[in-house]
Amino acid sequence: MSILDEISSLNLPLRDKLELLATRSLAERPELARANAEVVDRLIRAEAGARALNVGDRAPDFVLPDETGRLRRMEDLLARGALVASFNRGHWCSYCRLELLSLNSELESIRARGGALVSIMPDPARHTRPLAERFRLNFPILTDLDNGYALRMGLLVSLGPAVSELMLRAGHDLAGARGGGGWFVPIPATYVIARDRRIVAAHVDADFRRRMPSGAIRSALDSLG
Repeated sequence: MSILDEISSLNLPLRDKLELLATRSLAERPELARANAEVVDRLIRAEAGARALNVGDRAPDFVLPDETGRLRRMEDLLARGALVASFNRGHWCSYCRLELLSLNSELESIRARGGALVSIMPDPARHTRPLAERFRLNFPILTDLDNGYALRMGLLVSLGPAVSELMLRAGHDLAGARGGGGWFVPIPATYVIARDRRIVAAHVDADFRRRMPSGAIRSALDSLG
């Protein structure tokens, strides 16, 4: 059983699972864990995400393909109610996978509150479709291939050369997998967007090991009635 499978099977809040993954990663892959920590420190010092769209802003419209190749329009996703949009670094990111599994378990609750749910990441369908199938995700994973939408949201950052080199050694060539785009990823972020595209809740954190709690998502949807 992989570390991810082991942790995801535990009956713990997402925050505790993410902290446990960080601890296990430091013990079992210390070089990569230290490089990731240095990236986080660099991004925090640079105030990455400080200019990202936030509560009260209006999210820009999008038309993005999902894991099946179907084009998804924001206006259609907002037709019945609010949209929960989770920006994830990619299919390779274990922290993102834990968050996606947590969101999947919250899907019924989100829909009961009139909401829709999507993940947005820069990976093409040849990576997102197996991800959705493996974890039995019941919501769309949208491909922002050139990170253009993440850039408009103010979320785009670089992983940096140290992490890039370690990932290449591990067989993860992000630039090659996307057909370009370099080693840029979105800051992990979760937005709750009202039907008029007004952002009513946001969680933007340069530390990819922290994500929006499920309770905060539910509260934001409840506030919209």
